[in-house]
Amino acid sequence: MTQDPGVTPEAAETPAAVPLPSQMKPRPTGPQTPGARTPGGEAAGGHVSPVGDSASERFGRVDSDGNIFVTLPDGNEQFVGQWATGDPVEGLRLYARRYDDLVVDVDLAGQRLAEGRMKPEDAERTVERVRSALLDPKCVGDLGALVARVGQLEVLINVRRETLAEERAAAQQTTAERRAAIVAEAESLADSTSWRSTTERFKALVEEWKSLPRFDRAIEQEQWQKFSAARSAFDKARRTHFAEVDKTQGAAKAAKEALITRAEELSTSTDWAATAQAYRELMTEWKAAGFAGKPADDKLWKRFRKAQDVFFGARKAALNERDAGWAENLVKKKALVVKAEGLLPITDAKKARRELGKISSEFAGIGHVPRADKPKLDARLRKVEDAIKAVEQEAWRRSDPERNARANKMVELYEKSVADVEAQLLQARAAGDDTSALEADLKGKRELLDAARKYA
Repeated sequence: MTQDPGVTPEAAETPAAVPLPSQMKPRPTGPQTPGARTPGGEAAGGHVSPVGDSASERFGRVDSDGNIFVTLPDGNEQFVGQWATGDPVEGLRLYARRYDDLVVDVDLAGQRLAEGRMKPEDAERTVERVRSALLDPKCVGDLGALVARVGQLEVLINVRRETLAEERAAAQQTTAERRAAIVAEAESLADSTSWRSTTERFKALVEEWKSLPRFDRAIEQEQWQKFSAARSAFDKARRTHFAEVDKTQGAAKAAKEALITRAEELSTSTDWAATAQAYRELMTEWKAAGFAGKPADDKLWKRFRKAQDVFFGARKAALNERDAGWAENLVKKKALVVKAEGLLPITDAKKARRELGKISSEFAGIGHVPRADKPKLDARLRKVEDAIKAVEQEAWRRSDPERNARANKMVELYEKSVADVEAQLLQARAAGDDTSALEADLKGKRELLDAARKYA
């Protein structure tokens, strides 16, 4: 704010003796009623006051009757008021402060306008108020300087208005571009199937739209219709999708509830193998039933699992009890297997057969053993059985006349065949022919002959 040096603005007060504006009229120059004076002359009817200390006071005077005058820019004087009580100089100072207040108003408006804290319209009201005050001044001060100040403020108002117009145009352009970008993004999201993230993005775009300044309602309405259409298309697709999901999940829920009922019915069964297989089949059906939604699926699974746990817990307890008895059987059967293996090697097939029969009978009467151990025990007994059979078969083979005859006949045939090939080989060598094929044939026939001799 600019202010004349040495002037302190004060709130103007209106003494009771000061005439109302309707009562105060400009006085013509030249001889007149007390209080008037000619330019630079003496008061017509009273004492002329000395000039006060304020810079504004130097542009006015007060006569001995309390009539207060201001010097106009053209050098003439104009009556501005009257001070009826007290020191006339105080009246002059009062009207000087009124002038100073106008200066402060103008300067303050200019400062606020420059800083962006006042609208041009508000500054114009200050101009209008000050100019109105200058038409019939009721103050004392440099009126010409105040008029100049007002003119400067008007220039600043125009500059500020142009600046604001440019800023508004730029802001309008930026806002229009941003709204267009929002519309474009919304249209690109209309076909999205990322339901959650896209929904959140649309919410953010709406909030951003609301935060933007408003300029052209018609254009904004057109853009909003495009944005709204894109959002509505997405919302419709999302609702359709989740309606189908709800339908599918409802069917899955119903199917799983039916499976739970069956699982609960089986939970008290003691038919361990069949029921365990039934639960495996139920699990396959459960997986095929589909997804019922996370909250529902979690609750359904807990119920289904609970029914299974009841059955498998009971089965485990029963099997543990069974396995305890089977462990004792295993010890007994292992002892019998060791006893059977003591018959090897077989020297007396008939005696070994009798002993193995006793052992096998006792082995079978003991009962079950753990499943993992049964194949091993059976294999060890089978090995002893096979050894006895081998000895028995060999003894029978050696005692069978028909078999011996057949074996001897076979030996004779292979011996003749070998002799024939040997003769052919001698002839070929003598003739210098290739003998590789005959040598290979001879080797094969000799092997067959060896096998036949062993059999015989």
